[in-house]
Amino acid sequence: MIEENSPEVALKKLTVISEQAACCLEPESGLYHHLHFRAVLNQELARLDRWERPLSLVLLEMPGLSAADWAAVGRVVRASLRRIDLAARKDNLVAVILPDADALRCRRWLAELTADLARTVGPAAALPAYGRALARPWEGRQAEELMTLAKNSLGHEDLTADGGDDHGLDMTSATAIAADERNLLFDGFRALKN
Repeated sequence: MIEENSPEVALKKLTVISEQAACCLEPESGLYHHLHFRAVLNQELARLDRWERPLSLVLLEMPGLSAADWAAVGRVVRASLRRIDLAARKDNLVAVILPDADALRCRRWLAELTADLARTVGPAAALPAYGRALARPWEGRQAEELMTLAKNSLGHEDLTADGGDDHGLDMTSATAIAADERNLLFDGFRALKN
């Protein structure tokens, strides 16, 4: 008789969990399937009120990629995520949930991701069109509304520019922080020159 806390039972449980996770993955990119994404988005939005933290949703549109390009995109996107983030693919769209990510964190993540895509995948994925939306605890946004906001903002924005339309993201403090960081960087360069 096998005990409930035995290594055999633990291994069987891990096998079942990994099989369940594998069935949620999209085969070309290794990113989650869009149906799993929807379920997780609803769960994360339900957590907003309890934790009082923002949630960013990012859509990346990358048409015309080959299967090999999608595999590379999947690797780059997965490598850019924190443990709490989730990315999924449907057709030519990659959707990313960034819990506990305000406008500044979202913008930085996008800038780093597009640089990594250009370096790793090449020009085909270097400049994806993207859309962003932010859910704050007090807004009571639903998954469909958040997806619509992100879809409506799909485009090519300069991530290095200050201001502009931030697609529903509150950038009042982010712009000031980015300006402070830029000033510190310039001060550092000036110190090196002298």
